[in-house]
Amino acid sequence: MGVPFKYLGLEVGGNPRKVKFWEPVLTKLKARLNVWKGRFLSMAGRICLIKSVISAIPLFYLSIFKAPESIYKSIISIQRRFLWGWGKEKRPISWVSWENVCKPKEEGGLGIRDIRKFNYALLAKWRWRIVSEEKGRWKDLLVSKYGMNLDRSLGPVKFQSWWWRDLQKVCTEGEGGGWFHNQLVWKVGGGEKANFWEDVWIGNINLKTLYHRLFSLSLDQGLMVSEVGEWVGAAWRWDLRWRRDRFEWESPLEANLVQLLSQVSPLRGHKDVQTVL
Repeated sequence: MGVPFKYLGLEVGGNPRKVKFWEPVLTKLKARLNVWKGRFLSMAGRICLIKSVISAIPLFYLSIFKAPESIYKSIISIQRRFLWGWGKEKRPISWVSWENVCKPKEEGGLGIRDIRKFNYALLAKWRWRIVSEEKGRWKDLLVSKYGMNLDRSLGPVKFQSWWWRDLQKVCTEGEGGGWFHNQLVWKVGGGEKANFWEDVWIGNINLKTLYHRLFSLSLDQGLMVSEVGEWVGAAWRWDLRWRRDRFEWESPLEANLVQLLSQVSPLRGHKDVQTVL
């Protein structure tokens, strides 16, 4: 068997960053539209078909691979033409911007899925399954290749698959650690997985952002919660380390941080669990 090959209608071993990889999807969309003859359908009928069929045809591909920008534009172009009058000899006029068409009905839109956001959401679901407690053979394979901390794994780019690189790219877009990471919060158990400074595990914002000045002075950067303290008998004691003594105006910040930390402590025998804000 050569690579790439077809499995359950999906091309395995191909490069999803190339337009040629997505040609079967576009061909199916165009072929289905030719059968429908949208010019004989009402506006309501075309909207129903876009929601139930056109958005569903590329679902299998979009749930695994990140589509190139040109593919997003091609699919949107097909949807737009079908909505405003497929089958007309002249190019139909788009009376409303596609961005407004994709808004929820409550906001004045038609509730049609934005194909780009839909693709991102489907890929982010894999990332969520990775960072959650879900187990499976597929996850075991990823752990064997990228290490135990899959939610933080970057490693040398040359050893990463196209799928893994695109998954990392999609979820790390935006400020901070990325839109996906910014929506996660740790429920700390033993403290072995949650990063003390950079993860959200106490309150709704990470300590790095809340105490950025103290973070710049800390010797505990990159450490997990369980590594920034120790058990003394049955009690937990925080042990914050600094590069230098704090200035007078920095002392209130440290006191505030210590007071905040005094309200929580790791739990022996429990696992850290990620949830959504």
